[in-house]
Amino acid sequence: MTTRARRRTARGVSVLVWGLVLAALLVFHRALPGFAGTLSLVEAAFPWLGVIVIALLVGAIIARTPAAFIGAGAAALAWCFVVLPAALPVPAVAATAETTTIVSENLEAGNGDAAAMVSALADDQPDVIVLQELSADIRDTVATALAERYPYSFVAGTVGVWSTTELSNGQRLDLGLGWKRALSVDVDTAQGVTRLFAVHLASFRPGEHEDRDRMLENLAGTLADDTSKRLVVIGDFNTSTDDHMLVPVTDEAPLVRTDTAGFPFTWSAGIPLVALDHALTRGIDAASVHVLDANGSDHRAIALTVGR
Repeated sequence: MTTRARRRTARGVSVLVWGLVLAALLVFHRALPGFAGTLSLVEAAFPWLGVIVIALLVGAIIARTPAAFIGAGAAALAWCFVVLPAALPVPAVAATAETTTIVSENLEAGNGDAAAMVSALADDQPDVIVLQELSADIRDTVATALAERYPYSFVAGTVGVWSTTELSNGQRLDLGLGWKRALSVDVDTAQGVTRLFAVHLASFRPGEHEDRDRMLENLAGTLADDTSKRLVVIGDFNTSTDDHMLVPVTDEAPLVRTDTAGFPFTWSAGIPLVALDHALTRGIDAASVHVLDANGSDHRAIALTVGR
C-alpha cells in the first residue's frame, strides 16, 4: 500500500469513528447520564453540531473511502432526524378574530427600558402578554404601561400575565423552587376558556442545575394532573429544545414549532445561540410560533398564535 493510500485509509477511519460517535450521541443522548448538567450543555449545542456534520461530509469526500462515507452519512442522518425538525417551519396561523396571540418575553431584571419595551409589544396587539423577570423596580412601571390596553392581569412573584379578556382561577406556583416563579390562570379566548401556564424556570449553570431540573419535573407532574380542555405553557424555560430534561414536559404538552425556517433561538438577543423560550400546547389543533426582533432585553420575545 502506498503512502497516499495509507493516508486516505487513515482519514477514512477517522471520519468513520467520529461520525459514529456523533451519531450515537445524537440518537442515544436521552439515555446518557447527566454528569452534573454537562449533558444539558452539550444538548444545547446540538443545532451547531451541523457544522461538524458538514466537516465530516467534506472529510469523506476527501478520503473517498467506504468507511468515511458510512461515518459521515450516519452523522448526517442522525442530525437530520433528531435536530433538524425544530428548524423546519409549520404553516403559520394567521392572526384573525378567531385566533389568539400570546407574546412572551423575559424583560431582564432591572431593565430601565422595560416600560417602553412592553408598550412596543402591545403595539402589535397581541391578546395576551406574558412577562418574566418582573423585578420590584420595574413591576409598577410595566403594569402602568399596560393597564389601559390590558385591563386584566395576574402576577406571581416575577412572572405576570396581562390580557385583553377576562382572567380567572389564578394560582401562584413555585414548582418546587421555594418561591413563586410560575402561575396558572384561565383566559377567556376566542377558542373558549384556555388554561395558561406562565413559567420562568430556574437558571441553569454547570453544577447548578438541580433547581431547574426540579421545576421541570414538577411542571411535568402539574400538567399531567391538569384536566383542562385547552392548555398553553409559555415562558423562559432556561432549557434548550433538545435537552433530555424537557422530555417529560413535552410528553404532556408538545412544543409548538416555528412558522419560519431556522432554529427559533431566543438567547442571547444580540447573537441568538440557543432556544430557551418555548411555547407548548395541548388540546389545540392549530398553533405556530415566531421569534420577534431584539428590543433591548437579553432574550428575544416569542409570539404564539393558536386557532381552534
